[in-house]
Amino acid sequence: MTMFQRLIAIAALLSTLLLVTPVLAAGQTVTWQDVLDIASQYHPPGCPPSLTGATCQERQAYDLRIEIFRLLEQGKTPAEIRQILVSEYGNDILAAPPAQGVGALVWAVPAVVIILGLGIFILIVRGRRPPVGG
Repeated sequence: MTMFQRLIAIAALLSTLLLVTPVLAAGQTVTWQDVLDIASQYHPPGCPPSLTGATCQERQAYDLRIEIFRLLEQGKTPAEIRQILVSEYGNDILAAPPAQGVGALVWAVPAVVIILGLGIFILIVRGRRPPVGG
C-alpha cells in the first residue's frame, strides 16, 4: 500500500468517525425534562409532603435531580434508577406507594369505598321511588 493510499484510508476512517460520533451522542442525550419526569415520581427527604423531586426547591431535591441526571447519563433506565433510589433511601422516597403488600391497601381502599358508596346510593334512590302503577 502506498503512502497516498494510507492517507486516503486514514482520511476516510476519520471522516466516518466524525460523521458517526454526533449521531451516537444524539441517541444518548439527556434532557432536563427527562430528569424532571423521573424526579416527579420521588419525594426527596426533607421536602414538604405535597412536593416531588421535580417541584421541591430544597437542597435535597436539587441533589436528587443531579443524581438522576448522572444515572441517566450512565445509561440507566427509569426502572434501574428506581431500584437504586429505593435501595439507597428506602420506600419512603417513592411519591406513590408500591402497589403490593401494605401499599396495595392505599390503592384498594379508596376504590372499595367508592364502589360501596355508589351501591348504597343506588339502593337509597331505588327505595324512594314511588311504586309503578300505584
